[in-house]
Amino acid sequence: MSTGRVPATASRLLLGARLRALRLSAGLSMAQAACALDISPLTLRRVEEGRAALAADQLPPLLAAYGRRDPAENAELLRQAERANRPGWWERYRDVLPDWLADHIALEEHAQFVRVYAPAVIPELLQSPGYALALLRIQHPDDPPELLTRRVELLVGRQAVLERANPAPPAVWALVEEATLRRRVGGPAVMREQFAHLRRLAERPGVTIRVMPLHTPHSALLCGPVQMIRYRPSDLADRVLLRTLDGAEVSERPDVVRQYLMALDSAASVPDSLPITDWIAKWEERAVA
Repeated sequence: MSTGRVPATASRLLLGARLRALRLSAGLSMAQAACALDISPLTLRRVEEGRAALAADQLPPLLAAYGRRDPAENAELLRQAERANRPGWWERYRDVLPDWLADHIALEEHAQFVRVYAPAVIPELLQSPGYALALLRIQHPDDPPELLTRRVELLVGRQAVLERANPAPPAVWALVEEATLRRRVGGPAVMREQFAHLRRLAERPGVTIRVMPLHTPHSALLCGPVQMIRYRPSDLADRVLLRTLDGAEVSERPDVVRQYLMALDSAASVPDSLPITDWIAKWEERAVA
């Protein structure tokens, strides 16, 4: 059993939730179940919370203690445990990857629905490589070119979730401020590339990108960037990613999630927001002039 820092990936959270349900179904307390593995109840609690890894050879005695005898079910749980213990692709970018972002990517990988609002720049999942590089040069002025390149590669890897085939990619709803589209990042060529990228994304099934016009006063989202992640019903709780000056905070507290859900719903109901493709068709030439 790992005792160091273990990111609470969606795979571990899903496995932990399933093991907790099996324990409760068996009528066992945390202490009784922990005895089956000769571990402390606290360690088992961390497993159920997705905060500790469960070795593959620890799963059979735990399932036996829970009275699970179905070979097919147990084999699937074993495969799930092996997946949960497998390092994510993002781990090879640890030189440019803070812990909070590693945890977020691990959760983002299993999302079914992503809602995002970024008031100052294009949301990260929607950025073109050129736009991302130009922005990173501003955010990390002391980074050598090779580190900036790795940061872009990491972002492109995150964006691959929108192109996956199995499971289906998450649905995406994004709200972009018109001022963001008019804010030149990297020069005209970079902005043209970004607009073309947004057009391509908006053509995909399940992707909605709306623009909040400059003339529209709206108080629901007078806040910093926010991203909401939703999973299949009952799998995992909704989460919000709130960006800060020195990183970000990920919260699954129901009151926090509810507050931002209401704000996003209110912003989505603004009658004069328009599709990104309509805005680009009308304003691109002026925006890059």
